[in-house]
Amino acid sequence: MKEIRMFDVIHHTVKAFSHARLGPWQGLGDALLVGEGNLSFAKSLLSQPTAQITHMTATTYEKERNVSDNARQNALYLKQCGVLVIHGVDATNLEKSFRPHEFNTVIFQFPNVGSREAKYGQNPNHVMIRKFLRSAVQFLKPDGNVLITAVDNPHYQGTFRFNDSADFAGYEITKTWPFDPFLFSGYAHTNTNDDDSALDDHNRFVTHVFRLNA
Repeated sequence: MKEIRMFDVIHHTVKAFSHARLGPWQGLGDALLVGEGNLSFAKSLLSQPTAQITHMTATTYEKERNVSDNARQNALYLKQCGVLVIHGVDATNLEKSFRPHEFNTVIFQFPNVGSREAKYGQNPNHVMIRKFLRSAVQFLKPDGNVLITAVDNPHYQGTFRFNDSADFAGYEITKTWPFDPFLFSGYAHTNTNDDDSALDDHNRFVTHVFRLNA
């Protein structure tokens, strides 16, 4: 009897630890993914049982004719699983590609414009995040979350200025979670503008959870 109870304790402890590691990637409901590149994160997330995805819309910034062969294969797989895949979607102007719809979760993995040329006197990545969050407002349920994952170091924090971006667009950052790419089998991040990957050049990542101000 004691052995059975001990096994139960160990089982629940391991389960709780696994859930803690997955952090915000649970109970996602109707999810929109933007800037997906090769669509490998969408494919991996779809296979996570705890994600509890009721419906997924996965988008790429590139038009269909410009995506990689890997992206085409992943898109075919996702479509066969009932995922809506849309190419040529600008995350900073979602209203151009979507009819009114409210998602439970909007996800942007490792946003990067691939340029250091200032826009409006600001870092272009900071401008992109502000515009993305503002555009996402009309596509997010009142109690929904926006998840943005980035490299976790002072340079990137200064580049994106997530807190300022949240204030500008009417959100609060409710929590930040360490992001472990090894929890997502088959995920191979690539930049939109080249074949580089943040996962190859860095080893610490963080997911910011944004929620609309009440």
